[in-house]
Amino acid sequence: MLLAPGRFFKPESGTETLLMQTIGIRDLVIGSGACAAWVRGSDGEFRSWATVGLVSDSADLLLGLRSKPLVGTKSALIAMLAPVPFVGAAVLGFVRSFRRTP
Repeated sequence: MLLAPGRFFKPESGTETLLMQTIGIRDLVIGSGACAAWVRGSDGEFRSWATVGLVSDSADLLLGLRSKPLVGTKSALIAMLAPVPFVGAAVLGFVRSFRRTP
């Protein structure tokens, strides 16, 4: 989203392009922090970064749900569906991280 926002949707204005790029920056920062924690082997720190990512993506999803009056149906669907895979992956990761191994 940072380098090629047009791959996700066709921006109709510079404002939409800027919005996609700011989301890309946020994802890059959160993802880099999580990867650095994972490489260091710090489960607590990794879980903290993953929590921040899940909260952020969940907020994006909820905002997308209520954005139809502001941006129209097509843009609202894009805003709502874009974070779904990331929310799903985070939830799966949390479930797996809390499983006890024998």
